Amino acid sequence: MNNKTYEELISGNQIYQMVTERLDTYSTDIENLKYGEMNNELLDLILDLYDDDKDFPYNKLRKFSISEILGYLQASHKYYLTKKLPEIEQSLLHIFSKYGQTHQLLAALAMFFNSYKTKLVAHIKTEEKEFFPYIKKLMKAEKGELDSNAKAGLFSESSVEDFNDTHDPIEDELKEVSKIIQEFSGKDEMPLPYRIFLNQVELFELELRKHAIIEDHVLVPMAIELENKLKNVA
Repeated sequence: MNNKTYEELISGNQIYQMVTERLDTYSTDIENLKYGEMNNELLDLILDLYDDDKDFPYNKLRKFSISEILGYLQASHKYYLTKKLPEIEQSLLHIFSKYGQTHQLLAALAMFFNSYKTKLVAHIKTEEKEFFPYIKKLMKAEKGELDSNAKAGLFSESSVEDFNDTHDPIEDELKEVSKIIQEFSGKDEMPLPYRIFLNQVELFELELRKHAIIEDHVLVPMAIELENKLKNVA
C-alpha cells in the first residue's frame, strides 16, 4: 500500500467524484447541444489541477479546443445549480429539523447561505447569458459563419476585457461559513450535521476556486487570443 493516509484517500475520492459527476452533462458540441464523452487527457489535467494548482502548466490545458473548455465549464454550472447547491441546502434543512429554528447559529447560517446562493446564481446566469454566448459568437466568426457586418457588430458590443472587469471572485465568500460556525461553536465539539455541512461548503469553495482558475487562466486567455486573431483579419 502507498503512503497516502486514509483521509487523503477519502479526500481524493471525493474530488474525483466531484469532477466526474458533471460529465453526464458535458457537451463537446455546444452549438448543437450534442453530448459526448470528455477527452480523458483533459479530465486527467483537470484532476491534476484540483490536486495542486501551484505552478500548474496552464498551457497544457490551452492546447484543447475552446469548445471543450467551454463545454466543461458549462457542465460545471449545471452541476452546481442542479446538484451541489440543492445538496448543501438539504444539509442545512436537516440541521434545522434536528436543532430547531430558534438557534442563533442556524439563523446566521441560513441568512448567509440564502444571500450567497442568490449572488452565485446571478453570477452564473451572467456568464451563461453574456460571456459564454459572446465566446460562441467568436467561435462562429472563426468558422466563417458570421458575415463582416455581424463580425464588426460583435466587436463593438462587447469584449473579453469587459467580462474581466466585472468578474468578481464569488468563491471567497464561502469561507465566511466556517467563521460563522467557529464564532458560535466556541470550544464545544461540533455536532455531526454541522461537520457534514461545513465539509460540503469547504469542498464547494474548493470547487469554485478551481472553476475560477480554469476561467481566468485558460478560457479567458484563449478567448482573448481568438478575439485578437479575428480583429486582425477583419
